[in-house]
Amino acid sequence: MSAPASDPRAELRRLYRGLRLEGFEIPTSDKHRVERSSGSSTYGELRPTATIRLLAQLGLSRRDQFVDLGSGLGKVVLLAAMTTPVGRALGVELSATRVAVAARVLATAQREHVAGSRRAAFVQADMLRHPLDEATVIYTCSTAFSSAFMARLQRRLAKLPRLRTLVSLQDFDPHPAFELREVVRLDASWKRGTKVHIYARRSHAGASATQARSRRPS
Repeated sequence: MSAPASDPRAELRRLYRGLRLEGFEIPTSDKHRVERSSGSSTYGELRPTATIRLLAQLGLSRRDQFVDLGSGLGKVVLLAAMTTPVGRALGVELSATRVAVAARVLATAQREHVAGSRRAAFVQADMLRHPLDEATVIYTCSTAFSSAFMARLQRRLAKLPRLRTLVSLQDFDPHPAFELREVVRLDASWKRGTKVHIYARRSHAGASATQARSRRPS
């Protein structure tokens, strides 16, 4: 396994230097595709230093599959592959334009043998439909998602068999499958000290017990 990059932030800046697309503006066709999925085309991302801090806190190992839902230009996925021993880092993004940029950067990183880049991948897909059964840790920059979309996403993620940790910039409503472990403040492209919610997956037994308690008459 490749050693972590000595300065992953500098490596990331180099890989993305000169790209015309910053992620914030995408073609109308991409926007319509995202809107049809009930998602949001609004773009934002955690700063690289904040991302590295978050990834270190998640304790990723080679047994994990890390998935970024709404991965944009792919920076979080690449940093996960470059700075942790994660088995696989996958970005799921519906905008074809953003995926094309991420894929081009990844191809450059792999051609240049950047540490961990062979463990990263990107797919153009709807996060509510793409297979996620192997995911163990999921991250989503969900700030612009509607309440209805968040509820649909939560129901879907609650069914994933291997998921152990869920990270979301927008908080989810209480759910028997998830327990809020921690809220950290990290710098994002639109705001310093943005709240990041880290949820732990309850065991099936724990979830069942919670559901039973919720059904008891008061």
